[in-house]
Amino acid sequence: MERGEPTIRQLVFQTGVSRHKPFTINAQDSACPFCDRSQLPPLIKEDGDILLVPNKYPILKNTTPLVLIETADCQSELSLYPRERLLRVFRMGFESWREMLADSRFRSVLFLKNHGPLSGGSLRHPHMQLIGLWDVDYQPNISLRDFSGPIIHEETGVRLTLSGEPRIGYTEFNLILADSGAFDAFCILVQKTVQYLLWRFHDGRTTSYNLFFYALGGAVYCKVMPRYATTPVFIGYAIPQVTDNLEAVAEDFRQNCFSPEWESHLVGGAHV
Repeated sequence: MERGEPTIRQLVFQTGVSRHKPFTINAQDSACPFCDRSQLPPLIKEDGDILLVPNKYPILKNTTPLVLIETADCQSELSLYPRERLLRVFRMGFESWREMLADSRFRSVLFLKNHGPLSGGSLRHPHMQLIGLWDVDYQPNISLRDFSGPIIHEETGVRLTLSGEPRIGYTEFNLILADSGAFDAFCILVQKTVQYLLWRFHDGRTTSYNLFFYALGGAVYCKVMPRYATTPVFIGYAIPQVTDNLEAVAEDFRQNCFSPEWESHLVGGAHV
């Protein structure tokens, strides 16, 4: 299959395929298609119960969608993983992403994660998605300004910031991996950001988030985006809004999530 001419702005949503998708994110009594391994498509990759499979419901036309199933535990979540599992999940995800980026069939490759009822996902079971786009290149829609703003944390090869110019609005967290040798530190910092969102940010009322990964200019970027009902000002007029307390959020993150008390809570507390 040769790459076609790029579509500048949009993908085609296949409604007929979407009608058959299972939905468990708000329906706990529904059967989860990822829990029954015998019902999965043929495996592409496998590392214990971490599996890469074709997506059985390719709802976007002219794409090659894959699903990375992170664990056999349907009720687990990325914020809860022991470090060893966290790194194994990300290693398979990044390895597969790099392979797809090198595939001449694709104009670009999406790598993302949905979690929670407001994330746009349909399944509760922890998973990520890789979607090879045959005709669409998303990169012209992304600017490095999307990832700039107050620095929360920085170490060799890795930086965590808040968006001074968010893509949608309010508070968006960004991680930048500038040195591949800092990959483990990057993954750990992604998890710490998700923990902060779910357990402390807005007094723990955040239920949903997305992870979006980008390969830009030789670096890897991850946007960790808490999800709420999208502001009508953005939907109707495409005007993002930025919160007026970015520095306070950055300081709260620093003071709490890098403290010995936070680490001991993870080991011995209710979140493990």
